[in-house]
Amino acid sequence: MRGLFRLRLGRTEQALGELGAAQVSAIFRQMPIALTVNVVNAVITLVVLYQFVGLLLPLSWLCVVVLVTSGRCALWLRYRRQFDVTDVVPWSRRAAWGSLLAGLSWGLGAVVLFPVVPVFAQIFLTFVIGGMCAGAVVISASHLPSLLAFLLPASLPVAAAFFGQGARTATALGAMTLVFAAALSLAGLYLNRFFAEAMRLRFELSEANLRLQAEMAEREATEAALRQAQKLEAIGQLTGGISHDFNNLLTLVIGNLSLAIGRVGGIPEVLPLLQSALQAAERGGALIQRLLAFARKQRLDPQSVDLGRLLSGIEDLLRRTLGNRISLSITSETGLAAARVDANQLELAVLNLTINARDAMPDGGSLRIWLQNRQADHGTPPEVAPGEYVVLSITDTGTGMDEATLARAFEPFFTTKEIGSGSGLGLPMVQGFAAQSGGGVRIRSKAGHGTTVELWLPRAGEPPFAAAPTGGYAQQV
Repeated sequence: MRGLFRLRLGRTEQALGELGAAQVSAIFRQMPIALTVNVVNAVITLVVLYQFVGLLLPLSWLCVVVLVTSGRCALWLRYRRQFDVTDVVPWSRRAAWGSLLAGLSWGLGAVVLFPVVPVFAQIFLTFVIGGMCAGAVVISASHLPSLLAFLLPASLPVAAAFFGQGARTATALGAMTLVFAAALSLAGLYLNRFFAEAMRLRFELSEANLRLQAEMAEREATEAALRQAQKLEAIGQLTGGISHDFNNLLTLVIGNLSLAIGRVGGIPEVLPLLQSALQAAERGGALIQRLLAFARKQRLDPQSVDLGRLLSGIEDLLRRTLGNRISLSITSETGLAAARVDANQLELAVLNLTINARDAMPDGGSLRIWLQNRQADHGTPPEVAPGEYVVLSITDTGTGMDEATLARAFEPFFTTKEIGSGSGLGLPMVQGFAAQSGGGVRIRSKAGHGTTVELWLPRAGEPPFAAAPTGGYAQQV
């Protein structure tokens, strides 16, 4: 409950921050209009009043208005250069202070001018200030502090000046001024709430659009993974069926060749031919086993395996495979759990991945093998069921893969190597072995930044929930 309260409080604070930024942005966006109207109305007022009291007093008042307007203009220019959403409160205060000074320049100006101008000029000045206040409601309603900071200092001194005259008509004008100011304040409050509600709906719509885009992207990724899985499943079924039948034929061929070699051992002209045929048949048998591994129909003997000890046993082989120009490091997490896996097939998978890494580093580099315990949640990687796993990660500093290559990494017979240099069955075989073992494979790669292959293998004694793995997962980083 406390965590939920904190989450809601955090979202509320974020929403208030976004609303404050929108309000400050709106008031400064409208400020050039307000500044222009301020100066123009002040000049018009000067033209009307100077014929009654001369030029000195109205001109002095105009200078004050222009000075305040210049300061607000400088503030607006500074805002355009320096505004940061993290500084909403200071900028809100500055905008309100600018509006306060502008309102005082009009309100106090009326107090100074009222005693020396006739009633007509007083009413004219009152109408000008009233129009300025009404315009402020339209321009500044988004930022209530700025609106009230202008409206009240501009109108209340006018009402006070009327009340100070004591005449019934002046008192009525003062009361009307107060009513007008109150009405404008209520209208500004209503418009401010309307603006806040509009901003809230806008933020919610924006957030909903972002969620929708994320869901659409996730759905597209899921559909792409499903299509890939269905394609690989179809290829796997076809490959498995053909491989099974072809394996039966090879078994017959190998058996008969072995018998023939035993019977014609004394014929030197025939023996080398039969031995060569037998070796070719055995290589074909090895290829069939790789195809069966991809089709997930090979025979596995899963046992509880200490992966750290297994890698130590083949470390010399891996170093010889990599050569002198590629360094190898093997690290294991403390308290590493045992994995339930076929040790022989895992060694073959690691060797295949090591060969791929070596071929991706023709100029040398480094290869890191890292063992760790991991908890799989939904979608990590997508084909792995939730549960406890031991993850074998192999990271190289090679050329990496671009997005197009990464998308086809698990396709059988797909290879970027030259013709005759690779069968394109290495990664599909590893993926099929991992899936048949109850785990999965994830590849992360980026062109020019190396590749990481993760083998997710179920822990011994802690099998994950039953699931039908569908394929490997490749991700570009």
